[in-house]
Amino acid sequence: MIARVLLAKVPLCLLIGCAAFFGAILADPVVSTRVLFVVGGVFFVATGAASLNSLQERVLDGKMGRTKDRPLPSGQITTRQAGWQALILILGGLLLLVIKTGDALPAVMTAFAVILYNGIYTPLKKSSVLAIIPGAICGALPAYIGWLAGGGEGLGFTALLLFALFILWQIPHFWLILLNYQDEYVDGRLPNLLHQFRENTLKRLFITWIGALAFIMLMFATLSYPIANAARYGVVINALCLPGIFLLWLKLRKSNDYRLLFGALNCALFVHMLILGAGRMVGQQ
Repeated sequence: MIARVLLAKVPLCLLIGCAAFFGAILADPVVSTRVLFVVGGVFFVATGAASLNSLQERVLDGKMGRTKDRPLPSGQITTRQAGWQALILILGGLLLLVIKTGDALPAVMTAFAVILYNGIYTPLKKSSVLAIIPGAICGALPAYIGWLAGGGEGLGFTALLLFALFILWQIPHFWLILLNYQDEYVDGRLPNLLHQFRENTLKRLFITWIGALAFIMLMFATLSYPIANAARYGVVINALCLPGIFLLWLKLRKSNDYRLLFGALNCALFVHMLILGAGRMVGQQ
């Protein structure tokens, strides 16, 4: 059972589900049954796509130190079991979206995310660093799907902010993994920026991205929706702390261990969603 959970990358998919819920709450703080089904459907499809990704990358995972103990390369699960798990979760999640929401749009958007992730991003990253583009778009879709499920405008200002937030978060997220395991990536065959830039150059690049991410987070505090003032202040503090943590750590660090920054980046996104979502619900009362 644990192996199947690891195969589906459940912790990551829970964050994806939270992103869909966050988008829905921003659109409408009154949580409906339809929205909950959308969030559940997105989560199940995400676990299926992650299972399929694990199947697609099993050979590569077996060659890298940080991934060689994953369920497929370590032999805990067979390729047939992984394939069935991926198929059942993806189709089950899509059926949930169609049947329980009465609207094909969430299912279509979620299916598009699977195509981007498993059909374009996963194969492309073996040959080009540009794979991060479809990967980032795919990662931004869950929040957008939630936003639409909550009744948000398709191309409204908040929708654009949601897209920008998750795209800007994903770039440094990936780069921190790259930097933390740079020995494996430099010596590996996967195209990556460490083949083109030195570590210090890459650090300067992602500091720029962190600054842009903090700016987008600050923009959420300016939304005209009813949001508790305490939540607006919390959003501002959280956004300003993020680049401060990065700059301080990079100045004082004495090792190449980037796990602290990786945790800080993920925590900042989660806190942002938590504060703003709670503030939106309280502000509507």
